[in-house]
Amino acid sequence: MPASAPIPGSFSSARVDRLRIRHLKLLDLISATGTLTAAADALRISQPSATKMLQELETAFGCRLMERTTRGGVLSPAGERALERLRIALGALDAAGQAFAEQPEMPLVRIGMLPLAGVALIPRLVAELAASGQLPRLWFQEGSVSEVLDRLRAGEIDCVIGRIDTESARKNLDVFEIDPLADENLEIACAQNHPLARARKLALSRLLGQPWILPLRATYTRQMFEAAFVGIGLLPPRPHIESSSFHTNLATVAASNFLTIAPKSAVSYYATAGKVRKLSLAEPFPINHLVFITLKGAAKLPAVGLIQAAIRRHAG
Repeated sequence: MPASAPIPGSFSSARVDRLRIRHLKLLDLISATGTLTAAADALRISQPSATKMLQELETAFGCRLMERTTRGGVLSPAGERALERLRIALGALDAAGQAFAEQPEMPLVRIGMLPLAGVALIPRLVAELAASGQLPRLWFQEGSVSEVLDRLRAGEIDCVIGRIDTESARKNLDVFEIDPLADENLEIACAQNHPLARARKLALSRLLGQPWILPLRATYTRQMFEAAFVGIGLLPPRPHIESSSFHTNLATVAASNFLTIAPKSAVSYYATAGKVRKLSLAEPFPINHLVFITLKGAAKLPAVGLIQAAIRRHAG
């Protein structure tokens, strides 16, 4: 019988209702450790008990969830799909524990975000909701696009404020609810007194000989930066400094002769403070789309809806 083929019986909501938190954790531990024995040890139960729990899971879902191998075991394709859903439940349980450990009367919202959201959007969000007495407890986790989306998919956070390219959006339509907020251009910044600060309609070729501070190679911003040069037949500049922090990059540019690339909101923030200037380019960089992302099909907490509405107002 194929490993993911149906087993006697079929999906039963009554059987699912009898599952316990340990059942949910068992699949996660099998995936992490690769053996039922190690999963049992982590749960502090005997292997026969773990085997019985796995059988109860498979009976409830109506299919094989684990494939035995010479090295132990791996989740079947059906087991992987089940774990994707169960991790959301485990993440919700963790969130409940975090929320009730300190202030059980106040909702907690776990937000994954790209660094650009912390420059202007988050301060405005906090100021508005605090002034109206509606500010929930907030837990922020910064990371790259892939990092925060993986955490959302695993149920470790409740929502994401960031950006997603058209191709990624198309691939994830069945998993994520994507709410467009605003367009977010990428811009080149320099110090106020930089020789190029007042030049008009600069071609990218004029920037090749300049010293650069760039985001890390794996980031979306770096990829867009390099693609712009490659697209016109030029090798992208090699950075002298690489940093994942827009704040660090822009603050350093303000006090040096370096150039950097950052989202428009970040550049505008430092330009308004009189620290940097935006370079005038002959051809602007492609437009990014700032979005608010939640898991499709997951129950949306009222506090998450409150955050989403406030972010939409300020992003616009």
